[in-house]
Amino acid sequence: MTVLLAGCAAGAAQQTKDAAGLTQDDVAELTLHEEFDRYRDRYRHMQQLLEEAQNQVHRGDWEWDRGDDLPLDGSNGVAPLPGSTVVNSYYLRAPRSWAPPGVSGAKRDLDPMLEHFRAKGWTFEVRALSGSHEVRAWTGHGWQIQYSLDVDGRYSLDVYSEPFWTNDSDALSAAVYGRATLDWPTESRPGEYPTPPTWDDPVVNHPKT
Repeated sequence: MTVLLAGCAAGAAQQTKDAAGLTQDDVAELTLHEEFDRYRDRYRHMQQLLEEAQNQVHRGDWEWDRGDDLPLDGSNGVAPLPGSTVVNSYYLRAPRSWAPPGVSGAKRDLDPMLEHFRAKGWTFEVRALSGSHEVRAWTGHGWQIQYSLDVDGRYSLDVYSEPFWTNDSDALSAAVYGRATLDWPTESRPGEYPTPPTWDDPVVNHPKT
């Protein structure tokens, strides 16, 4: 009985569709080059979602606290897939923040983002957290957007993908890292971000030994 249950669980994981609507069996047919190109398209799409959301509230500079171009552990992402692990899945995340003058996290400061989500027809949820407020939206096609207002006046915007299946997250991460510039701005305006590497770019970064 235990063996049968384990087999069913593995089969179910293989048939579970990821944020791109693909199963593990679908992804098993892809080469690393094809996975890299799909990752690149997803990264650009994430930046488009981010730019649209940023423009609802602030068209000036937004702060970066980290680079956003490397694939992250899919088993720790939002809405993990059944059977997902650090090896077989990844997700993408783009965080930005800004500090409007004279604000304190009032719920009304969510209004422009709420209007944006309504116009898109996305499902969203508003929550109050220790005097702060946040809204999370689900696009319906594998992405989530969160806008958080802290009482200290720092407003944060995060765009997350839900997990994507991969044949080997280490190989994909190495392919991206090896070709990346690893040069991120400290601030940027909506729509500004480093161009993601292409497969034909030379490998210039090597893992530390």
